[in-house]
Amino acid sequence: MKISIIDIGSNTIKLVIYDVKKDRTFIGIHQDSSKVRLGESLAYSDKLNEQSILKSIDVLLLYRDIARLEGANKIICVGTSAVREAKNGKYFLDQVFKKTGLRVRVLTGQEEAYYSYLGASISTCIPNGLFFDLGGGSLELVYTEDFKVKNAQALPLGALRLTRTFANPDGSFSKKDCDNMSQKIVDTLPTKKSYGIGIDTLLVGVGGTLRALGRYDQIRAKFPFEKIHNYRLTLGGIDSMRQELSYLKPSEISSLGSIDSTRVETIVAGIYVIYSIMKKFDFEELLISGYSIREGILASFIQNSNTLENHNVQSIEKENLKVLSYHCHKHDISHFGLDDMMHDMIYYALLKEREAEILSYALYALSRLPQTNKYYSLFYRILDEDYPSLTYREQVILALSIIYSKKIRAAEELFYQNNHLLKPQNLKSIQKIAILLNLARLIIKTGSEIRIRLRENQNMIFTIIPTQKLFPSVLLKQIIEKASGIFDFPMQYDIPNKINGVKSSTNKLISINPQM
Repeated sequence: MKISIIDIGSNTIKLVIYDVKKDRTFIGIHQDSSKVRLGESLAYSDKLNEQSILKSIDVLLLYRDIARLEGANKIICVGTSAVREAKNGKYFLDQVFKKTGLRVRVLTGQEEAYYSYLGASISTCIPNGLFFDLGGGSLELVYTEDFKVKNAQALPLGALRLTRTFANPDGSFSKKDCDNMSQKIVDTLPTKKSYGIGIDTLLVGVGGTLRALGRYDQIRAKFPFEKIHNYRLTLGGIDSMRQELSYLKPSEISSLGSIDSTRVETIVAGIYVIYSIMKKFDFEELLISGYSIREGILASFIQNSNTLENHNVQSIEKENLKVLSYHCHKHDISHFGLDDMMHDMIYYALLKEREAEILSYALYALSRLPQTNKYYSLFYRILDEDYPSLTYREQVILALSIIYSKKIRAAEELFYQNNHLLKPQNLKSIQKIAILLNLARLIIKTGSEIRIRLRENQNMIFTIIPTQKLFPSVLLKQIIEKASGIFDFPMQYDIPNKINGVKSSTNKLISINPQM
């Protein structure tokens, strides 16, 4: 099924078309963004101006046609702060429906905050967080503890709104302009005490201006990936960009060639909002989510197709918890029936908890990726995916572990090509995850059970209980031999002599010692 989301913001209108899978996961297959500055006039008026309305309708006509051409089964169109606040918002909605046939669902400030949070949360799975969505007209803040929303609000601190209020006619800011804007932001933001923010809280942000800043920081740091999801910005990095860009004209910022043309006019105001959030709430670092309000609306719609017909925030929060429970646990090792195996490997100190986490992601990735022997393409495809909770280094380890489980030489070549992103000890982790990945796949594909125990002589025994008469015992022996060498630990395996009640002659206890 294909679902199209059209997001009418204060600065831009965005279209994303998603391919929705049967397992409720989704992937974007088409994306467009047009700068219309619909909310520009709200800085000095209470109405949307006619020129912006007409330009927005033209864009919506185009996006409607694209969605239909791409075979979208459903078009969801939402409006945010500009349409919500304008006195002629209803006139705009009537004109849109008359000219395009699209019905626009205008979100309340709290709904916008909740859906933005949901989008960011399903892609990061952070239970305790302060989430913000910096748009053109408003700033949404959501504070959560154990995935439960404790506070959610929309504030009039959008980047376009602040730019039109404090910037000079040419779009530049003087020091006095920046000081006044900074004071306005600080005065409007809530206090850390009023939110009751805990010490284990992480700061997570979404929004086009934030993504533009992230990309600019990546270019300055010569970051090796063209990927913004899960990228971390430091307070020092934000302050450095603030000092560099504050007094430049939009044309001068554009000439740098590193900032999206749709963001050059609002980037300075955006920096001050983000800097103020970090300073006022005492955060040294923030995490950028590649998912935002559109993915939040989509995930909620997949869970309940009537979600946008419900204006009750409490009901939305209940739906959100269901969505989060699914998306943040779909990678769990329990889905593969290997909980005991992972627990034992960690208990006997053969695997670290983060290595076990990466192994569970590897099993999940392999269950979804097409089978291929084009290992380099597979490596970069895995890197292009978004995995909650994994750092960039861990995602490289994940990709290399999968390749290592298939073709050692290709994995070693890729390891040395990317060794500037890794530490020397990461190779051992890759080898361990890869061999256990092969063992896990054998157990899963044969429907077998596995039990692990450590004998008094410090030999480890893997007991495999098959459900198939034709069990690949030679392959198992090869895997255990390699595992013994990688873990530098004597290992044995045992296949009991009964398979589904049928006697078998494979009752052996085979010992394998690591080669010196």
